[in-house]
Amino acid sequence: YGPRVDERLRKACVERLLPCIVDSQPLPRDLFESTFRRVIRRVGLETWEWEKTLGVACALFRGYQHQLKQGNYAMALEPDRNTRDYLFGRLLAIAEHLEQRALYAAGEKRDTHAVKLMQRFADHPCATWRQIELALNPSRSRLRGRSPGYLHQLEQQIDQIVEKFQDGDFTEDRKLTGEFLLGYHCQRAKLNEPRPHVTTAESNEASKSEVTS
Repeated sequence: YGPRVDERLRKACVERLLPCIVDSQPLPRDLFESTFRRVIRRVGLETWEWEKTLGVACALFRGYQHQLKQGNYAMALEPDRNTRDYLFGRLLAIAEHLEQRALYAAGEKRDTHAVKLMQRFADHPCATWRQIELALNPSRSRLRGRSPGYLHQLEQQIDQIVEKFQDGDFTEDRKLTGEFLLGYHCQRAKLNEPRPHVTTAESNEASKSEVTS
């Protein structure tokens, strides 16, 4: 509910959560769903508040699935996981990262298309992904002149993720579940890990080598 929650609502929520903590009762599904919708809408949330809500939503989803014995998820990226929602989450994170790098290089400050279209992506992932990917073309052009090797790595990751989709999963446009947030969160963390400094000359040489191989 965020820091501005009504006190009565907060107390009612705590009372519902106590049996989960004391008696290991399942988490109320509506609380997770409410948190999930707050994350994908992002309306009126400060950056720190949204980041915190994202972490809470991922933890709730992971705990809820574990209680139902419907899967064990790590809180680190699982490259071999090929479930539809997890893969869509990874794609969104890479698209966001690619555009952010291009904006930073150009000295611009604005929301990426991945951020603006997050709610629509959660409701219609396949159709919205086409829109996001087309919107990445200017960012690709910028990075191609500045960090071609790194751009090539990101594009390779996108291709590898798309190849992991099972038959029909990519084109099926049904809504995403909380698993997509987990894939998104873990992929973001992986992409934001510090990486060694690479000069433009080294980047060009790496790109040539990768294309040749």
